[in-house]
Amino acid sequence: VAPPATKEEEEARRRALQQELSDRGITPEYDPASGSAFDRKSDFDIASVKPSEMRNFLHNPLPEHVGTIQCRIIRERSGISTKLHPKYTMESDSGMFLMTAQKQVKNKTSNYAVSMCKGSVGKDNEGFLGKLRSDFLGIEWVAYGQGLNPSKADPKMPTAHAIQHVREELVAIQYTASKWGPSAKGPRKMSVILPHVQPNGERLICRTLTPATEGLLALQKCSSSASNQLIDIYCNKPPVWNDTIGAYVLNFNKRVTEASVKNFQLVHPEDPKVVFLQFGRVGKETFNLDFRHPISPFQAFAMCLSSFDYKLGCE
Repeated sequence: VAPPATKEEEEARRRALQQELSDRGITPEYDPASGSAFDRKSDFDIASVKPSEMRNFLHNPLPEHVGTIQCRIIRERSGISTKLHPKYTMESDSGMFLMTAQKQVKNKTSNYAVSMCKGSVGKDNEGFLGKLRSDFLGIEWVAYGQGLNPSKADPKMPTAHAIQHVREELVAIQYTASKWGPSAKGPRKMSVILPHVQPNGERLICRTLTPATEGLLALQKCSSSASNQLIDIYCNKPPVWNDTIGAYVLNFNKRVTEASVKNFQLVHPEDPKVVFLQFGRVGKETFNLDFRHPISPFQAFAMCLSSFDYKLGCE
């Protein structure tokens, strides 16, 4: 029988495991002690949504009574057109198509067009739902609905009229390097900014001609009592050390089966036990996505798309 490990040996083992996490991301090991990540699977059938109502369903907050929707995202990057610009398809757990997105060419920063049509993806497509765009470093992302870029609005047009033509900001995502590992790099930390959803289930509209001062990212940075009433800020749940398996773990309720830096769970800082969205790898090109009220399907898809890109300073 081998003698028990010394304190120094145990610390060395933990440091080695932490370094491995920095390289591979958070292990998706199921941890029964950490509590239930989600309520039971929803009985809601997405197929019951009429085609004429599908656009509103994808854009609007998931109704609270629906519970947790289980979906998956499939990445396609084997063809000539998808090798450098992968295509992502979101479908229900039963296989019903919902949305598709593809990184657009000839852009200085990552730019995904999102469509509710299976065919071509682009702003001119009739199924166009919106787009997701990042800054140069891939650290800050904003997803928009249809409409005009504020910088292209006619300055001669009355403000009240011009703002009706400007695109709506639907979600913003920020990434930073985490301090969970022994170095600045490691499992990502993310913040998600959503327009506030009112008790009646309607989302506040974030549409502005000056996004640098009134957009979702700007509202999050100013952090005033007024802005806090307009937005809700979520973060990814930090892993918890499990002595039994000797690693940091998150409880994905067996919905995630492979380690990846892309795996995450989204919680509200005031109640970190309640998971509002979880996303993680289950195959080489397949990822499970579960989410609930107040997140919309489009917002959930946009958050996950942002996790696929390389991020300078975080990896």
